[in-house]
Order: sequence, then structure tokens, then C-alpha cells
Amino acid sequence: MADSALLREILDAQLETVCRFRADGTILFVNRAYAATLGREPHELTGRNLWDFVTGEDQAHVRAMLLNLTPAQPELTIENRFEAAGGTRWMLWRNHALEFDDAGAWSVAQSTGIDITERKQLEEQLKLLVDELNHRVKNTLMVVQAMAHQTFRGEGAADGRISTFSDRLAALSGAHDALSRTNWAGARLADIVNHGLLICRADDMRIDVSGPEVIMPANATVSLVMVLHELATNAMKYGALSGLTGRVTVRWRSMTPKWL
Repeated sequence: MADSALLREILDAQLETVCRFRADGTILFVNRAYAATLGREPHELTGRNLWDFVTGEDQAHVRAMLLNLTPAQPELTIENRFEAAGGTRWMLWRNHALEFDDAGAWSVAQSTGIDITERKQLEEQLKLLVDELNHRVKNTLMVVQAMAHQTFRGEGAADGRISTFSDRLAALSGAHDALSRTNWAGARLADIVNHGLLICRADDMRIDVSGPEVIMPANATVSLVMVLHELATNAMKYGALSGLTGRVTVRWRSMTPKWL
């Protein structure tokens, strides 16, 4: 068996879709799995243009991503919608540049793809649930704040209990906002520090915050924000921020992959 025939037999046996194409989108080769998603035979797609099958709204993004293929970085992964025979599907493509011209621009590439439509649908459902959770939590915090004002009005307002409680509630709300931005996958340490120091004025030049980009786990976010809030409150009442000359520095650095 000739090498080319053997290679085609191997590629046709794969469950993943495979497409080799030129930079202008001209299809040079597809395996049976790719052709089957379009309800065609492989030979029918040779010479066609792959952009005919990429959903129009995604084409600009895919074209821009493919420009990142270079001799130094010949591989990249792209997620985009694909117009299959049975309707629009989400695909995850592993793209590999095979040939480059004299200027270093890729001229031939090959994509290997898997269908991730079900995963995308689950992600969308999860996003809807998280958005609903965020909405309900914010409404609950507003109700709690209103109840506190009703409960502590009068005497509570005079001795500062309402203000103290509201500041703590604002810090808690800030922790929730930081988690909401990442769908509760964790929070940037810089955001955690900023929300923890929310009681201090944002333009207070006595506060110095610095450190590398770090993502903290979701289960640590609320605790860290509240601890920083209490420390900032004490600093304003009794410590460095109670006077004009004091300073507070919050700084972190990576010690190992697991330690700050």
C-alpha cells in the first residue's frame, strides 16, 4: 500500500474531523469524519473553501486567530461555530501550520476538531444559573441592609452601629462582585485587596498595593476580603491611617507555585 493511501486510511479511521487547507481557505484534504459532518464524501470537498462552513459571525475571529500561526508558534486552539449538515455545531479545533512562505506567513495548515456543542450548552446553562444566583444574592444583601437600618435606627445610628454594619456588608458585597466576574471560579488577589480596603478612600495616597497577578480560590475570597476589611477599619481607627503621616502597604509575591 502506498504511503499516501496508508495515511488516508489512518486519517479516515479517526473519529476527529481533519481538514488540510491553504491560507486562502482552499481545502486540500478532509477525512471521512469531516465530510460526514457536512453530509458529503471527502472527494466532494476537495477544492471547496472552508470559510463556506464557518459561521459568518465567527469568521473574523477565526481569521485573526490563524494569523498567530508562526514558525515559532505553529500550533493553536480555536473554538468556533461550524455549519454542519444537521445545523450549527460548536467545534474545538487544534490547528497546526505545516508550510510557511519566505516571509514567515503560513501557507498550509491542518485542523483537527471535536464537537463540543454539548459542553457549550452546559456552559450557557451554568452562566444563566450563576447570573440568577448573583441577582438573588444582590437583592438579598439590599434587603439585609434595609432591615439593619430599620432595626438600628435611632440609637444605632447615634453610636455608629449602622455605619459599621453597612461597611461590613459593602465589603461582603464586594467579595461577591469579585467572584461574579469569574463565575465563581476564583478571584484576582488585586480585586480581593481592593474590595477589602473599600472602607478607605480609593485615592488615599497613604495606601500602597502591589503584587503579581494571582487568582485565589473561591472558598478563600470572602474570608480574605472580610479580614482585610477589619484590618483596614482598625488601621483607620487606631493604627497608621488614624493620622496623616501613617502609611499602609499591602504587598505579595510568589514564593513557589503553591505559596504566596
